[in-house]
Amino acid sequence: MIYVKTASSISHQNSFQKESIWEDLHVLKADSVVISPDYKNYIPAAALRRLSPVLRMAMTAAQECQKAVEVEFDAISVGTALGCLKDTEKFLQTFISAASETLSPTAFIQSTHNTIGGQISLALGNHAYNMTHTQNSLSFEVALIDAMMCCREGKKNVLVGAADEAIDFLELLRNELIKTDRQFTSGASFFVLGSEPTKVSVADCSITFNSIDLSKEVDSFLSKNDLNHSDIDLVLHAGIELDSFKNSMNYEDYSGFHYSSSAFAFHIGHDFLKSVNANNVLIINAQMNEKLGLTLLKK
Repeated sequence: MIYVKTASSISHQNSFQKESIWEDLHVLKADSVVISPDYKNYIPAAALRRLSPVLRMAMTAAQECQKAVEVEFDAISVGTALGCLKDTEKFLQTFISAASETLSPTAFIQSTHNTIGGQISLALGNHAYNMTHTQNSLSFEVALIDAMMCCREGKKNVLVGAADEAIDFLELLRNELIKTDRQFTSGASFFVLGSEPTKVSVADCSITFNSIDLSKEVDSFLSKNDLNHSDIDLVLHAGIELDSFKNSMNYEDYSGFHYSSSAFAFHIGHDFLKSVNANNVLIINAQMNEKLGLTLLKK
């Protein structure tokens, strides 16, 4: 079995350094902003000034996980759909305005998707396996599958998570490239997986890039895990409407819209199982057409 040792999220909820976020969730308002910790407690001032919000969030959440387990990670697996958007925007603006002048490579280096995993590794002084996964709305699920494989290979403390950030430019893409009417948000959620028993385990995770019949695929996933609809105590979903389960909630009501929000749903499900008398949580990520992520958490 693969267990969740600790969880840490920075989000639009009051989620950082909370024993359980389940009991304090609230539906986001239009003017909701990220509730940020004091980053100076985690990142040196000189570095803090040059780091974009997504890097601050991810590095801080990862370091909080490190503090909780007090041992070095054997592997780091990070998911991000759009990477460091603010640095990408900064690089492109500099590129356009610089004409024939020589460009500093700093903004470009910090704009790449694997900067998040790299900065976490540097902050922790960690030289273990480090991988970034970028598969649109399924980036977290792919990172989670990678982390689970690492655990099955014998690694005892694996950091896995996802982070994405919102910038104003995304509004120009709304309903053209990005199909949503929800508020664009930022967030970072990280977890430590291992074989040491805890209250919550990751039973299974499955991804489909060409989903055709969601209902049948969900039923097949449950059947593979010897479960049916009535066995699921909570369904956390996005991109679909559900009426076939006894207890379901759209996690985008609490995370807003960003492509890594299923990682925050994972945190919600984890704390739900810790807080109430329940056994099974199913996360259904259908945020993008034809892309389906299914994750099963068990007590």
